[in-house]
Amino acid sequence: MKNHLILLLISIQTPIYGASIQVNLGIQSNTLKNLNGTSLTAGTPSNGDGAILQLGYYTASTTSDPFSGDWVPMTGPGTPFPTTIGDSGNYGDGSFKLAVLFSQGSYSFYEPPVGTPLALRFYDSTALATSTYFNAVSDTTGGFNWVAPADPKSQTGLSMTFLSIGIVWQGGSSSAYRTTIPIPEPSISTLLALLGFGTLAVRRR
Repeated sequence: MKNHLILLLISIQTPIYGASIQVNLGIQSNTLKNLNGTSLTAGTPSNGDGAILQLGYYTASTTSDPFSGDWVPMTGPGTPFPTTIGDSGNYGDGSFKLAVLFSQGSYSFYEPPVGTPLALRFYDSTALATSTYFNAVSDTTGGFNWVAPADPKSQTGLSMTFLSIGIVWQGGSSSAYRTTIPIPEPSISTLLALLGFGTLAVRRR
């Protein structure tokens, strides 16, 4: 992958036990940073001890508003996939590479409704309890779907990059690549002031 690029490739397959989705995503070249511009820690070369990453979705999200509703993580702390910055061993601060396989009907994660945009949420600490800021990025050009190809060996995919015209940041375009949203999330009036908008349709999480 090139500098300043995240690739979210969803490979949809039909194994013996039903539909599954493998999500491959990653970012290189020290791109994800905290509020002050410091690259998020990768921890040690071991997986799972860097700054927190969560792949997931918002419960009321649509392609026109992918951050509406409550946040539901599919990976990260408390899930079978404790994803963090630095995962896959040879990735430094601000970088990672992940490959996560989900199976339809599995109780190991909450399945989003068909058509729900997925999002990547990242934090400025290695634990939720000590995180002070986060941000999330999504793609408004497509949503989650279970698909059973006619040929079980075939695959279809959805790609999402930070360079896509459909990419949106929960903290606004000026927050790209950085954790800028305070924890706990601000009230509507505070968020309006932070983003500099006179009017904004937003739901409290």
